[in-house]
Formats: sequence, C-alpha cells, structure tokens
Amino acid sequence: METIILKGDSKSNAKLLLELAKKLNFSAKKISEDEAEELGLYYSIKEGLESGLMVEEEKNEFLSSLENDDK
Repeated sequence: METIILKGDSKSNAKLLLELAKKLNFSAKKISEDEAEELGLYYSIKEGLESGLMVEEEKNEFLSSLENDDK
C-alpha cells in the first residue's frame, strides 16, 4: 500500500485529482484541516515509537495532555 498526501488551494484542481484517483482505482478522500493535523500527529508519534526516540509511556502522556487541553 502506498499513501500520497496532497495539499492545495484550488477546489477545482482538488476535484480533478479526486476524479483521476478514482479512475486509476485509488481510494481517495478529501479531509479537513483538523483531520490532516491529527494524521500528522499520528505519523509523528508512530515514527518516534519505531525509531526509539519515544517510548509508549511518553506517547500516552502526550496524548493525555492533548485530551486535557481540549477540555
């Protein structure tokens, strides 16, 4: 599986890219800025865990701090 993330300012070009992706049998979805930010956090945490720069406990503490900030 390959993942490609594109970001642009043109709604018409984004629509064109989504149509092209579907014609090429890619699954494609438009996401909000909040979803993009969450995705970035997810991959950053995953990379930290895999590289050993972050341990599971640190991940849990970080996620907990985010939940507390939302309240």
